[in-house]
Amino acid sequence: MLTREWLRRLPPGADDRFAAEPPWNGGGEGGCWAERAVRPEETAKAVAAMGRGTADALRAILIRFGSLPFEPEQFEAAAGEAGLSSGRAARVLERLRAAGIVFTVRKTWGDRLHFVASDAMAAWTAALLPADVRPLADGRKSARPLQDYREPFGLQLMQMLAEWAKRGVVIPADGSVPAQAAAAAAARLSFGPEALEPFAERFGPNGRHTSPLRLGLAAALHLGLLAPTGGRLAWRRDALAAWLAEEAGRRERDLLAFVTDRLAASDARFMHAGALLRSLAGGAWYPAEGIDAWFARHVPEAAAHWRVWAGLLAELGWMQTGVTAEGKPAVRWLIDPQDPGTSAGAAEPSGRIRFMPGAELAVPPDLDLRLRWELELLADRTQPGPMAGMRLSAESYVRWIEDGRTAEEALELLEEAGGCAVPDDLERLIREWDGSAGRIAFREALLLVCDDRAVADRAAAEPAVAERLGERIGDRHFLIDRRHAAELRRLLAKAGIPARSGIAGSNAGEREPYPAVRRSGAGDGTAPCAAGDDVTAIAAGLLTGLRLERYAPDPEIRPSAADPALPAGDGRSAFPPPPASGFAEPLRAGAAESRRAESASGGAGRRRAARSAESSAPDSADGAVERAVRPSDPSPDPGAIGRNPRPAVSAPPPGGDARMRAIRASGLPAHWFGTPRRVHPSTRREMVRRAIEIGAAVRIVRGGAAMDVWPERLEETDDGWRFFGRPADASDPSARVSLDGNSWSEMALVLPEWIGERK
Repeated sequence: MLTREWLRRLPPGADDRFAAEPPWNGGGEGGCWAERAVRPEETAKAVAAMGRGTADALRAILIRFGSLPFEPEQFEAAAGEAGLSSGRAARVLERLRAAGIVFTVRKTWGDRLHFVASDAMAAWTAALLPADVRPLADGRKSARPLQDYREPFGLQLMQMLAEWAKRGVVIPADGSVPAQAAAAAAARLSFGPEALEPFAERFGPNGRHTSPLRLGLAAALHLGLLAPTGGRLAWRRDALAAWLAEEAGRRERDLLAFVTDRLAASDARFMHAGALLRSLAGGAWYPAEGIDAWFARHVPEAAAHWRVWAGLLAELGWMQTGVTAEGKPAVRWLIDPQDPGTSAGAAEPSGRIRFMPGAELAVPPDLDLRLRWELELLADRTQPGPMAGMRLSAESYVRWIEDGRTAEEALELLEEAGGCAVPDDLERLIREWDGSAGRIAFREALLLVCDDRAVADRAAAEPAVAERLGERIGDRHFLIDRRHAAELRRLLAKAGIPARSGIAGSNAGEREPYPAVRRSGAGDGTAPCAAGDDVTAIAAGLLTGLRLERYAPDPEIRPSAADPALPAGDGRSAFPPPPASGFAEPLRAGAAESRRAESASGGAGRRRAARSAESSAPDSADGAVERAVRPSDPSPDPGAIGRNPRPAVSAPPPGGDARMRAIRASGLPAHWFGTPRRVHPSTRREMVRRAIEIGAAVRIVRGGAAMDVWPERLEETDDGWRFFGRPADASDPSARVSLDGNSWSEMALVLPEWIGERK
């Protein structure tokens, strides 16, 4: 899901609360938070303002989960491989949520799923896991492209929609396009179903053969160009005009974000490619071996798939693959995937059509798309290419006048598109067509057929009957066999007197008017429709992604404490994040497993090394929790669970306003944080569950001895339930214990000080 889409599902003002939290509030440009959150230069500043542990945890999320949803326990396992304790990981996750870097949903039974928006993932990947690859030295001459020119997807999408619009197609509200209109629209796209075959699951079992149309229609719904009304999809004229008026680079970048989100971000094979390739600059050739090296270092299981994604981008006219003079593969962007305002090496839309002999037009790709949209109604495309060919004809002119347009409007459009007067011969043709084209129509009628002339004369002589009869065949009417209508229509067009489309008086002749956009304002804009409404449901039926819109957003947006690692008055971390390559080593083995699998307990040595390094450079507010958990019980039973008898956690001293503020901030009963006491079995389970949520330790008493455990997950058993967790005094980060829910007598929660720091 994209950042703006998700933001619409959150309470009003959520973006302002995100912007007020670290690391966004430590500097950077102002403006819309949603734009800052997906801009690589802004995320780079945010990383510099993060504590080391926060950056490490976010890097772990990017490597292990990417844009796929993950459960809290999975995050803690991944963070543990990066050297973060469970309590620290829980605290960091809350910080990332409070800053809008990680979003959260609640499933039906209340379990949480976390995820990073796909467009934000690309920006954070550029900041935390940059590709160490430089463009080839000879610029555009560095490699030979393997593809011919492809029109960018935005231009293809415009032509697909124009094909439907000029045919007056009525699209049912479920998005099922009539077969004839679907075939005509598919011909305007430069890619077929085979290009989308690696992503076939996204289109459902019945959508593989029509996947290009489904992608285009889903994009139009996402952009808000169509909306359901009266059982069909109707044009939103102002939204269409605003989208066509956008600068070409921004239009393509927004479509790139949409396609990446719906296809790559929901697939573990392609999600890292979708993020990484967007960090490369537009227009320059990059060696494929540098991209291979990045995948081998961070996500080796996806290394074999990034070229498939690059191939689809080439089909969509956004990228080219090529070969260097040495025979090595390379890739380059034809658009700028980072800058929303420009195209790579392309000028602002200022192209002009060229008038060619025989009512032909040569149309450049940078022609204002509003003018191109109007030309689609007036002329027919004859060939694609960098200079597309279009031709005016009497038949195409019929569409123009059927839509209520005039010859003067046609000439005015051509003059504006060409930047000069319309040639005399073309103007004469248009005025000639205006006098003859569309002057003939087919009309359905019910005929009274008599066996012979005598019977017909007798019927006409009866006054009561005669006044109900229409005109007999005479000056204006011709009787035809409707089986010959299509052939007759063709012959009339060939004779230069084409008939109007459809059959007058027939329901089949009902048409949607062609949306006029040339002089339209921005109106209702082109913002994607809010997730969960009718449009989103239709789009999801055409193109399925992660379907996170099925779940309710977690309503609790918790501002986090200021990061103690930030010096006063400075927006930078006292300890900048380490190089990506060094950090990624502990994650490599785990990343090859299933994204939802439990992390193995191996890698303890590496984690101990990471912990040792951190002890010399404390991060963030981790010390706040450790300061809050000093020993108080001298000697728990060492045989209770076979651990070190020295407890590592104690509750803060009772009393004091600060403690009460912290308890109130937790939202839990105050007596849960007091002296260990006997509680009801159901309360035990709830206390452990809430301790996992807030990152608190649990103090339990077994056989008269107290011990403290950081709980990590709950599990049902035949006899009840149990929880798994890390002993607070364990020196080995991989050490875990399992305790049945009825195996202790008394318990309490230990309140970390950091909870009280929340605003």
